Amino acid sequence: MEFETILKVIVMAVAAVGIPVGAYAAVAATRSIWSRAGQPAQGSTGAAEVLALQERVGELEGLSGRMAELEERLDFAERMLVQQREAERLPGETEVR
Repeated sequence: MEFETILKVIVMAVAAVGIPVGAYAAVAATRSIWSRAGQPAQGSTGAAEVLALQERVGELEGLSGRMAELEERLDFAERMLVQQREAERLPGETEVR
């Protein structure tokens, strides 16, 4: 047999087995999802989790404000350092990098 013929036979065999197996897996997964759709998740308390997440969001919003304040302070400190370095240079001196 030629290589192309062997390759065609292999592709047909894989397709003949793979398509039904894939279809069965899709049907089984769909049935599993549908059967659990009406049931609450196991181990979840729902309202308690929502409250905990709301508290965490509040904490993160507070940290966001603190982060903005720290960024402003850092910018101020950087500007002060630049001004100090410029004042320390002699008149007419150029910066070498």
